[in-house]
Amino acid sequence: MYRPTSIRLAALSAAVLGLLAAGGARALSTDKNQPINVNADHGDFRSDPKNNNNGTGVYTGHVVIVQGSIVLTADKAVLHVVNNELDTADVNGSPATFVQQPDDGEPMHGQALEITYDASKNEILLITNAKLTQQVYQNITKGHVKGETPGERLMTADHIRYNTDTQRVIAKAGDDQDRVHITFPPKTQVPPPSTAPGAATAQRPAGAQPRKPGAAKRFAPNTSTRPAPAAATETGTPPP
Repeated sequence: MYRPTSIRLAALSAAVLGLLAAGGARALSTDKNQPINVNADHGDFRSDPKNNNNGTGVYTGHVVIVQGSIVLTADKAVLHVVNNELDTADVNGSPATFVQQPDDGEPMHGQALEITYDASKNEILLITNAKLTQQVYQNITKGHVKGETPGERLMTADHIRYNTDTQRVIAKAGDDQDRVHITFPPKTQVPPPSTAPGAATAQRPAGAQPRKPGAAKRFAPNTSTRPAPAAATETGTPPP
């Protein structure tokens, strides 16, 4: 049975915009208890002929899926509903993205060409060119800059599995050329290059001897002389 979703999407739009405006007010531990809202330019939902409580929805165009502080964006999303509840959402984009605000710390950001959100398992799977980042604040005690300094944790891999309940991350490499990569921010800040006047030194030609301090630069006098032209005779005859 086909059920149009334009009215449902219009109603969901206001709810999604309201949640986005709230700016991730809900934390990680409560996300799984929040309703799931979908917003898109177009939607097509079809119920299972054998069970109206199950079905599949295809949503395209500026797709936004929100559950608490979890926000996924994509060009296309395929939602699988079981017993009138979202089971999984398969989304793709260029790239597709997600963000979640944990109980403690800065938001977790992820992106990939494909993302699968398994609501029943509280898992997000990033597939192909997967990237996971989180801003952290390091208490720097050594180096040029001291105190709380922002940095970034970075993970890249072919596949990244992220548990939205426990924040556990499992990464998988695609091949030898696409290995799992993790970057942690440094605890010591390197001082910036010196910009003080006179810090730069001019390069001296190869083989040139250094000039002694205080020695003045001397210029050799011009000793070349040019003979004066001979005077012409009274008869106008040029001199021999």
